[in-house]
Amino acid sequence: MILLDVWLQPPRGDPLRVGELAFGDADAQGRYEGEFRYVDEWLRNDRAFPIDPESLKLGSTTYRSANLRPPLAVFEDALPDEWGRKLLVAAARLARGQHSEPFLLRALGSDGLGALRFAEMGTPGAQRQPGSVIELELLIDTAIRFEAGETVEEAALRRLLEAGSSPGGARPKALVDEGEERWIAKFPSRYRDGRFDVVGLEATAMQLAAAAQLRVPETKLIAFGSRKALLVRRFDVTPEQGRRHMISLKTLCREMPGVYALTYSEIAERIRKHSVAPRADVEQFFRLMVFNAAIGNTDDHLKNFWMLRDERGYRLAPAFDLVPDVGDRREHVLSFLDDQLAPTGEALAELARRWGVARAQRIIGEVCDAVRQFPLAAARAGVPPTNIAEIGADIGRRVSKLAGPGMQADPSTGLEPSSGP
Repeated sequence: MILLDVWLQPPRGDPLRVGELAFGDADAQGRYEGEFRYVDEWLRNDRAFPIDPESLKLGSTTYRSANLRPPLAVFEDALPDEWGRKLLVAAARLARGQHSEPFLLRALGSDGLGALRFAEMGTPGAQRQPGSVIELELLIDTAIRFEAGETVEEAALRRLLEAGSSPGGARPKALVDEGEERWIAKFPSRYRDGRFDVVGLEATAMQLAAAAQLRVPETKLIAFGSRKALLVRRFDVTPEQGRRHMISLKTLCREMPGVYALTYSEIAERIRKHSVAPRADVEQFFRLMVFNAAIGNTDDHLKNFWMLRDERGYRLAPAFDLVPDVGDRREHVLSFLDDQLAPTGEALAELARRWGVARAQRIIGEVCDAVRQFPLAAARAGVPPTNIAEIGADIGRRVSKLAGPGMQADPSTGLEPSSGP
């Protein structure tokens, strides 16, 4: 059995003990039972709030589930995905039978993204040291070699394990500091990138998203010869070096692990339900949906959409993990109006009507105008011309469907010329 105290690091001030989390031993099929309850000191605190407003209401109830399925999914949110879990297993030297979530949460301790912290009952928990921007070249090299299964020097591996075992996602990355600034550094992947400069393409997409009036974190692209790292400013960290609580739309939609909601509309409804500024957040989410359709971000699964909480309540988090369709998937994870293929502007305008979003045509036009700058933005990011041509052709087809007839595509890129200055 594993018994953990759950703590929360607020935006300012000292950590607060929230509840107790207990896990039974796993059976032969890897199934285990978990339970959580809020502690009285949290329930009496005037700053208390439900860490999952959909499933974990404040009160003396003991919540139970198997394998961190709802109603305990918010704790799975705290864990990294494939890359971070692989490093976490190595950093904690977990045995083969200890790769499940209870052991990973115990090993994660105070190092996860967001505000939740975990410690064995009665202990303060340990915290690893993030990397530094000045170590980026070493971290990139070590990540590439670790991903390939090559032998890595003990000191270099230890720095990667300390810096890289907390962030989510499947691609290599690490947490790094630059003075008082906190960043996630995203690295190239030998096995996942194929022939594409994915780091450069993501940097390009983030710049275009900002131009499309999306809320996005600050980014910086740093090159070391032919290799690049994309630094993304952490939006869970406050100016006082506190934390904002994060919860994924996967959890708020009560989806089971490995299964995602089918429509953008399901997410919009959860945002409307839980946001303290629902009109603004639903409109921002509509703009993000249009951008994903235009840029070809087909990896639009529910753990790429989050809400953040501060003293006022929950708001839609800034957009991140925006990458064009480098896998030629064509189909999005989430469906739009009728299916998961690139939608027309008319289909998205109909969704805007159903969601109560005004100015749909204007938003679609603003996003298309921003995305049409892809060739120039990608070239500035050092993306190879062959990548620009191939991805640009796909973006051109998508923008044509969104913008409708009446504009001539540029044959050199497949993109339509901007109607703006």
